[in-house]
Amino acid sequence: MKIVVLRGGALGDFLLTLPAVAGLRDKWPEAEIEMVVARKFGELVVGPQSIQAVRPIEQPGLATFYAKEGKLDVEWGDYFTEFDLTFSYLFDPDEIFFGNWKRCGGTGEFINHDPRNPKEAAWKHLARPMQRLGASAGNGRGLMGEKIQVPKKGKARKPNWVIHAGSGGASKCWPILDWVRELDLLAKNHEFTVTWFGGEVEEGWEKQVPLHWRSGEHRWMQNRPLPELVTEMMRSDLYLGHDSGMSHLAGWSGAKCGLLFGPTDPAVWAPPGERVKCWSGGGRWPKEGEWAKWVEKLISS
Repeated sequence: MKIVVLRGGALGDFLLTLPAVAGLRDKWPEAEIEMVVARKFGELVVGPQSIQAVRPIEQPGLATFYAKEGKLDVEWGDYFTEFDLTFSYLFDPDEIFFGNWKRCGGTGEFINHDPRNPKEAAWKHLARPMQRLGASAGNGRGLMGEKIQVPKKGKARKPNWVIHAGSGGASKCWPILDWVRELDLLAKNHEFTVTWFGGEVEEGWEKQVPLHWRSGEHRWMQNRPLPELVTEMMRSDLYLGHDSGMSHLAGWSGAKCGLLFGPTDPAVWAPPGERVKCWSGGGRWPKEGEWAKWVEKLISS
């Protein structure tokens, strides 16, 4: 059995799809499963017991499959003839991609599922088509690849909190100065160090953080490979962040998570996991001191 899963979108979209892919692995434990996703996302899951191979979705030629009756890329066409089951989360309302998949000689069963506008938890929505295969959502953490290093227990130290105060959407970001104000409140009763994460979107954001929160025992990690960030999350005592791809990565890592939701609904967009807890004000941001009190309850639970 050979299966390929096609998934576009951002980091959070990819991670929300992994319970569905894990369901395929549970259904066919001996199957060879490949994914067509962004190259940097694929680094998280490639391994002999998880995903056998990743073909980068950004590899030239795939765009020809979105054009009706155009000339199709030969390499991609040959690739699609290798599988018994093709599972596509690519937006294809007019079935142009599907038509071209058939035209190039695509083999086996083809299942397409629209990833947009879920009416339930997004990861459940993405796993819904598994039912027609006699499968169900699995544990996405079981797909961790060989590039992820599980940290060893170190010497006793202060609790370390990982914070990612950004997001791909500006409307989903609480101002950093508000984060800093709440950290100052928390520091009155708790000792902890902070490791800040910054990605491409947060380039230069560290300048907004006062020196006392990014020097000494505290640090800022900028544009680091995703497997390295997963290891840092595993090592941490707490992760704090917004509705973002990085928060989905934290949930997937198994870290204890406190997620701050502003305009989006955690009932739909929160990552799965027993260690993921979400604050939501129904569209508003926390008042002064409100976030600090909520985090205090979280760390004591």
